[in-house]
Amino acid sequence: MERFWPKVERRGSDECWPWVGARQQTGYGILFKSSRPRRWHLAHRLSWELHNGPIPGGLHVLHRCDNPPCVNPAHLFLGTQADNNRDRDAKSRGGLAREGGEGNPRARLTWAIVDEIRERHAAGETQTALAGRFGVKQPQVSRIVHGRTWVR
Repeated sequence: MERFWPKVERRGSDECWPWVGARQQTGYGILFKSSRPRRWHLAHRLSWELHNGPIPGGLHVLHRCDNPPCVNPAHLFLGTQADNNRDRDAKSRGGLAREGGEGNPRARLTWAIVDEIRERHAAGETQTALAGRFGVKQPQVSRIVHGRTWVR
């Protein structure tokens, strides 16, 4: 607990309490436990355990607030993976894998650039040259020109 609370920005009881320590790329807070072997634990799960006790086997700690760094125990609840999937779908939070093209927040290209890549390739420009020109790897260009990604 002495290492947990300094990494939490506690606010009002109804507000999110953001984790201000280390985070995964997905935004979930992580904390390394000093026990051996040294491994990290998800901050929202630690928050649940500090306030409610152990997490029963097969259950996950889910967020009501849909804010991955939040560790406010009032915003957390237990559920199965199926519950988590239903919650995600009900809130239209499809995840990065479900978002295509410019709808993906990690997209480095736009539809205009993808169209240009396809046109230039059809005109004879190599995939390697296109990759260098547009700042992506050649396999990505291959997937684009062969219609495996960026499909309308």
